[in-house]
Amino acid sequence: MIQKILSLLLLIGGLAGSAPVRAQQNATDDLIKSLQARVKRNAEDHAGYAQLGAAYLQKGRETADAADYELAKSALEKSLDLLSNDPAAAFAMTQMAVVGMVEHRFEDALAWAQKALALGSGDPSPWAIAGDALADMGDYRGAAEAYSRLQNPYGSQDEKLSLSYRRDSRMSFLRFVAGDTQGAIQLMRGAVHTAIETHMPAENIAWSEYQLAEEFFLAGETDAAEKAYLASLEECPNYYRALAGLAKVRASQREYVQAVTLYKEAIARVPYPEYAAALGDIYRKLGQLDDAKKQYELVEFIGYLSQLNQQIHNRDLALFYADHDLKLHESLALAQKELEVRRDIYTWDVLAWSSFKNGKLQEAATAIAHALEQGTNDPQLFFHAGMIYQNLGDSPKAKEYLQRALEINPEFHIAYAEAARQALNRLNKPQGELSAREANNAP
Repeated sequence: MIQKILSLLLLIGGLAGSAPVRAQQNATDDLIKSLQARVKRNAEDHAGYAQLGAAYLQKGRETADAADYELAKSALEKSLDLLSNDPAAAFAMTQMAVVGMVEHRFEDALAWAQKALALGSGDPSPWAIAGDALADMGDYRGAAEAYSRLQNPYGSQDEKLSLSYRRDSRMSFLRFVAGDTQGAIQLMRGAVHTAIETHMPAENIAWSEYQLAEEFFLAGETDAAEKAYLASLEECPNYYRALAGLAKVRASQREYVQAVTLYKEAIARVPYPEYAAALGDIYRKLGQLDDAKKQYELVEFIGYLSQLNQQIHNRDLALFYADHDLKLHESLALAQKELEVRRDIYTWDVLAWSSFKNGKLQEAATAIAHALEQGTNDPQLFFHAGMIYQNLGDSPKAKEYLQRALEINPEFHIAYAEAARQALNRLNKPQGELSAREANNAP
């Protein structure tokens, strides 16, 4: 998959001057080779196959390549063929639940986690995946209950710390969704400390630092976000998520040349639709419309590259189309399709935005109400709500949400932060004082 995307990137000039991407040679690769040799020596080694599946999943985290996840699934299926309905199979079942999460088969992921728990192995870790699946399906209360079970008072100190990390890193997200941004940040700080203390793999530590940085950015604490993204890159140089996150910071600081470089580096390592869309938006801001068009073409190419991509990027494509006023009917269809399997606040938000762009204001209002019902303090949610209520003629609500978006982070988006300021300015002016130009440009 990655090589096909790289071919397109080189073709359209998206990676001009970038070095070719090479597979990262690290401890995960060595572990995979060792486990491959182990199961080759003993084709009945169910534990070896289970560990090989887990190693492929770790590699998938590092590469975001669907091929690694398919290899993981194959190894785990072999393990379960050799041993099922035995407490020792719980580990393989838990890893199968992880595969389900990766492929956005959330009900399957929950079912696998429940099967693992039902075996009675005594390992509470499947509760983490059960909680993840419930959160993506919009059951935040159920997710919190699942995460609360990530404890074992009789385990070793290392096991207790591992469970603490899994619990706190996940509860951090739930705290953020519930509107407690500072509480989320505190939990994530603790998770980062635990990840470092227990010498987790570099990618896992880097992800933890990255997640902390994301929460800082959403809280409008740009300087703290920058430091956390840099810490992530120090732990794992060229980590694609942190590169893209730092690019977002640079864009918010209007350091567009640096932002372009960072996004190109991130895309060179793992081409995600959202990175290409963000890079295209910067090019558009700079007036480089041909370069912007190439990145927008890349977004669609990635989204439709494979059956798995079409499955996991519905929401990304729906948001991209709505943001750029492209294929709006398809945007709405994709958002509706995503809602069939994923009913979290961000899917409701994308459905609201797609409905709004399609002129379906009542449907947009219903969907944005679902997106806001947890009390989440996210500038993007507030911006979408503000624009929807403005077009519904509810000026007080529109002002409230647009103001809240800008109070949290005045540069929350390269285009929409300014759009929010302009909309708020129009709403604050008496109708008679609007210039003809302002009136004509109102969304």
